[in-house]
Amino acid sequence: MKSILPVFLCAASVAFAHDHVEVGRATASSPQLAMLGPDVQVATYVPCGEPFSGYVPLFPGGYHAVELTFTSEANALSPATGANPRIEILSVVGPSGGNFSFWEVNANQPTWSRPSGWSSTQGSVPSFMVMVNGDNHVHGRCFTMDKPGTYTVTFRAVATAGGFTPSASKTVTFRAQQPPQLSIAKSGSNVLLSFTNRDGFACDLQVSTNLTVGSWTNVPAREFMIGTGARTNLILTNGASTNPNAFYRLVEY
Repeated sequence: MKSILPVFLCAASVAFAHDHVEVGRATASSPQLAMLGPDVQVATYVPCGEPFSGYVPLFPGGYHAVELTFTSEANALSPATGANPRIEILSVVGPSGGNFSFWEVNANQPTWSRPSGWSSTQGSVPSFMVMVNGDNHVHGRCFTMDKPGTYTVTFRAVATAGGFTPSASKTVTFRAQQPPQLSIAKSGSNVLLSFTNRDGFACDLQVSTNLTVGSWTNVPAREFMIGTGARTNLILTNGASTNPNAFYRLVEY
């Protein structure tokens, strides 16, 4: 019987939800733009060739990725009618050698990237348009980081059509997290698996016999395991006899 070969991988699944940053008028009578939305985002690692989100269908993987849509929903802020706002990036602070990137909806490579330590004082300020029309806006786009760690990225909204002054800056913390490590052992015909499932995440256990794209399947009864931050220990009864040459991985989302 061939020995079981462990693969310690974790992939982000197709996204179930994403956050919005609303762009509008600071107050009902103000000529200044404003932004309102989350201050922290968690980016999971997506291996090369694996899907991340149906909203970013050509994303190739190989990055820590997160969706964050800037939109003019105007549910909490007053509408900035006619502003046609864009979002500028002002600075990136993160791990040494890391790069922060923006991807348009159908991009198969970064639309633009800026390295950790970059600021707008160095020129060539990148930007992207704000999605419009509230619930009818087109979803898509994502941000990626190519090294794990904490990135603090500062944005501001500007009115391309004039009539409004730029918004105050908004800093968002992106946490590019390493996937949980999966340890594996064999006990007779059983497979013993252990990992720490992170609080606030769910994961599926998957198995493949050849590591080819599309060959991974969920292990029955080991799907949508809700993380608590505690160590999880699994016993796959007869797993070694069922899959004498198998690779296991966790899919976290």
